[in-house]
Amino acid sequence: MDRGPNKAEREGAFQKLQSQREAKNLEEDLERDEEERQERKQIRQEEREDREQVRQEEREERKREREEARGQEESSQ
Repeated sequence: MDRGPNKAEREGAFQKLQSQREAKNLEEDLERDEEERQERKQIRQEEREDREQVRQEEREERKREREEARGQEESSQ
């Protein structure tokens, strides 16, 4: 049979252990959330850079087309 003081000590130790586990789990959750935020931020940055690269290539293509059209106009005159 459990004696009163020993049982109370064990319950106290158990509660302390539970609190420590909960705190550790919370800390791990917060770290995981931060890592996920950073990953999403990195993905958005890469997507922006990709879109900018596509826009730049499209601008360069339109510029080449205009220059070719000018060259053809000049050569036909």
